[in-house]
Amino acid sequence: MKNAAENTLLSRVTAEFLSQEEEEAFLRYNWKENKVIARNALAVLLFLSIAFFVRDVLEAKNTESIYILLLLRIGVASALGTTLVYIQKAREFIAYYSKMLLITQILISLGVFVLSITREMIFAYLGVNTILLTLIFYQFLNNKFYYTIAACAFLGVGSLFTSLFFLDMDFSGFIGSILFLIPINFLGVIILRSNNRTRRLEYVSYRELAKSNERNEELIKKLRASLDEINVLRGFIPICAYCKKVRDDEGYWKQIESYLEERSNLEFSHGMCPDCAEKVWGEAKWYKDLQKEIKSK
Repeated sequence: MKNAAENTLLSRVTAEFLSQEEEEAFLRYNWKENKVIARNALAVLLFLSIAFFVRDVLEAKNTESIYILLLLRIGVASALGTTLVYIQKAREFIAYYSKMLLITQILISLGVFVLSITREMIFAYLGVNTILLTLIFYQFLNNKFYYTIAACAFLGVGSLFTSLFFLDMDFSGFIGSILFLIPINFLGVIILRSNNRTRRLEYVSYRELAKSNERNEELIKKLRASLDEINVLRGFIPICAYCKKVRDDEGYWKQIESYLEERSNLEFSHGMCPDCAEKVWGEAKWYKDLQKEIKSK
């Protein structure tokens, strides 16, 4: 079932639903989980952006640099905090969540570039920050596949050019960084696609189970309705050995047809069996003629 669902419902590249309606339904269903994961990741980044100001103070060359770094930290923290609060307050899936998250990712990346230039950071430190953010973008922020690729590409390319033109990276380090970022992003794509596939197949299984339960509940209702329509007669029924009348619970003697009709959904149509017809009309001329006619046929 999972292989069939994967082949017919999910994209081979992104492992997202091919149908936009299906994808939006999944995002609405999975919103609480995505919300918690994204909130926690943003909270960690917010804490780090504030906590590392201590290092800015220790390494800053002058007071002016401290103020600049403080403003940059405040800007990054404001972007993170605004997105964090907005996601936290949203009770249902936000239609522009992916675009909002992409903008936040780009702002985080820009903040890292500017902070690195302002602090005159060693390019290796920027490389470590780039790797950490790349893995966070792929693993925890749960953005759309191509949006995540775009954010990580912006982060990687921006980190390379920042290191090459503003920090102390030489051309050899530039090539080495490219060769290092390629497998990191390849690994990130695998993680992202695997997460997309697993979560969506779980949603498909849940949806099929819910439909099956609905069908079972409907069948149970129909069976109960059918059982309610059946009144089962149980126990001994007192019946007259001569006239075949039946005595009810109140002591009245009734025709057996009336007794059964009152206690079930049975309805009787009356006719006469051949034996009784012979007893009642056996001597009548018309009856004898009718019998002769029937036998001649």
